[in-house]
Order: sequence, then structure tokens, then C-alpha cells
Amino acid sequence: MASGKTDSYSKEGIIMTALTVVRVGLFALTLVALGFVTGVSVADPPSAAGSATGNGDFMLGGELRTFSFSAIQQPNGKVAGQAEVHNRAMGTVVHMDINCIVFLPNNTVVVSGTITKNSPNPPNLVGLNGVFQAQDNGEGTNSPPDRLSLVIPGDCTATPPGLMDILHGNIQVRP
Repeated sequence: MASGKTDSYSKEGIIMTALTVVRVGLFALTLVALGFVTGVSVADPPSAAGSATGNGDFMLGGELRTFSFSAIQQPNGKVAGQAEVHNRAMGTVVHMDINCIVFLPNNTVVVSGTITKNSPNPPNLVGLNGVFQAQDNGEGTNSPPDRLSLVIPGDCTATPPGLMDILHGNIQVRP
């Protein structure tokens, strides 16, 4: 203000208000951490109901393909994730938003989602559903290779094509 007077929104007032808010927030977090708030715990955050992740590459018809995916099923049943496949010989990329995961025996999952990107066009696959399956065969040099299928049109009710060994990378299935 021109007269040199300060109003209720002075720097000092704002700083004091901010410090008070921080102190109240820290106090609330302390109450939760010490277990004084029933039904809320920092020791037991909600966990996912299941997940599958993977990345690596495989050969098909002499062509190298690279893949990556992550699918998480929340405790409420909702599924989220992403998947992407690069056909390096043809220069194509397909990207999917994951919306379904089905856990099968032998650490195998069927995963599907909506294609949100493909290049180059044509054909334009955006908006179509794609499905694939993946298998986790363990870790280490004595374990057989993890396996992956091609992405085909369909959803989690479709039967994806057979599994192929991946050359490099890792798939992890956590039902």
C-alpha cells in the first residue's frame, strides 16, 4: 500500500499461516503413523490384487520385435497399464492401454486393452482391442526362457496365439 500500512495478507501473515498448516499436517501424519486414527495405517497401504510386467525382445520370421508391458489389477478389480510392441524390421509401433488381465495356471496371464497408437498408418488400428499372453518361467540361468505371444485382435475372452520364447528380457507374473 502507498501509505506504508500493511493489510491482512502481509508476508508475515502468510508465512505464519503456512507454518501453522505445515504443523497441523505433520501432527495429523504423526497421529496416523502412531495408529491413533482407526482404519488408516501407513504400515499397511492397499496392495494390488495382482500384476504382470515384462520387457525384452523376440524373433519372428527373422525379424526382431521389442516389447514392454505393465498390467496391474487393483483390489477393487479395476485394471490399468500399458503395452507396446515394436516391429523393428517394418518400423511399426503398436501401443495399448491395458484394461483386462486374466491370471492362468503356470504363471501365465492373458492381457488385453485398447490400441491407442500405431505407426505408420495404414492400417489404422487405433480404437481396436488387442490381446496377448505372457508366461513367467522363473529367474536365473537354469530357468527356461520366459514366453510371449503376438498381439491379435480381441479381448481377454479371446485365445491368443501360442507362446514364443523371448531372447532377452524378463516377464514377471504376480497373481
